[in-house]
Amino acid sequence: MQKDAAALVEQFLNHELPHLLASDRHRPDERMHSMRERQVVTLFGPIRLRRAYYVGPRGGRYPLDEHLGLHHRYTPAVVQLMCWAGAMDPSFAQAGEVLHRLAALDIPERQIQRVVNAQAPGAAQWMRQRPADKSAPPIPILNIQADMTGIPMRPEELEGIRGKQPDGSAKTRQIKLGCVFTQSIDAKGEPQRDPSSCTYLGSFEDVADFGQGLHAEACKRGYATARTVVFLGDGAEWIWNLVADRFRGAVQIVDFFHACEHLHQLCETLEPNPAHAKGLFDAWRRRLKQNGLPRILAEATVRGASLGPARARDIAGQLAYFRTHAARMTYRTFRRKGYFIGSGAIEGACRHVVAQRTKLSGMRWSIPGADHVLAFRCLIQSNLFDDYCKSTLKAS
Repeated sequence: MQKDAAALVEQFLNHELPHLLASDRHRPDERMHSMRERQVVTLFGPIRLRRAYYVGPRGGRYPLDEHLGLHHRYTPAVVQLMCWAGAMDPSFAQAGEVLHRLAALDIPERQIQRVVNAQAPGAAQWMRQRPADKSAPPIPILNIQADMTGIPMRPEELEGIRGKQPDGSAKTRQIKLGCVFTQSIDAKGEPQRDPSSCTYLGSFEDVADFGQGLHAEACKRGYATARTVVFLGDGAEWIWNLVADRFRGAVQIVDFFHACEHLHQLCETLEPNPAHAKGLFDAWRRRLKQNGLPRILAEATVRGASLGPARARDIAGQLAYFRTHAARMTYRTFRRKGYFIGSGAIEGACRHVVAQRTKLSGMRWSIPGADHVLAFRCLIQSNLFDDYCKSTLKAS
């Protein structure tokens, strides 16, 4: 059936379509040079395409190729499959295997990689410049989250980067990831993400440029008219500097589970006995969730003063984290207002958007290579891939 369909497509494109396209005729300043043939890969398999080659002051061109929207020898529909598979499968080699088994297309992995690299800049630009839906009603609560994760890089991409290796070298380079989503309240009164409402943004840019991109994405999602904007992240300084620069007025929340990690460390410093430290942590964790941070700070200060100068300084340093973020840790108040207190959306995105494609065994990336793959992964996971294809790639 595929062979028969390919034969019909080949006959139509070679004998019928050129006569139907008026613009296939040469421009006044062009002349036909010759008829040339090439192999083109369609959804039905490869065909031979014979088309006119015109030359003029601006060089040579194939009008039929332009009308069909060919990318080298691939039709737009095949390009869509290559971009999807190249971004979503664990490797380009597996993407080629998937296309062979599910679509009967024999495309080398290097060709898939080249097509992804060629199409990704346009895909990223489309996502940044796509228009906002101005007809959408105001959003009750708009959520914004951000985090950072590492991607294993080639040695030349790590020059000058300080890492966690004993000699100060690095094996990974940090990429910033942001997400924007809306929420509703379920039957139990708990907040839940609205299905398919999350859009993602990933970038190797500095904090200022990343913040600009995240702010632009939030504006597309209704930031200007949202009744409440909630920004949730861990205690990293760069996140809250970004919020102060781009999202003033947003409700700021430190992820509860990150706060608990610091609380656990504080309890282990105060109580050398593991069993006592665990009991103290369980009690203080419940207290922290009930807006009990001031009481925790007071008790920890008293306990620390009796443990000697060295440990007291250590405890004072740990308490500084909680004092800095005290206003962002009123978790009972946040929960009563229907806000999330956990950054599960962005933590999950670090895994399913970034790690599942770029952090597998043996992988070493260049910055452009990782950027190109993640551009499509963000587009696909944001449920925008079909819109992108309809607006930029012809459906033939």
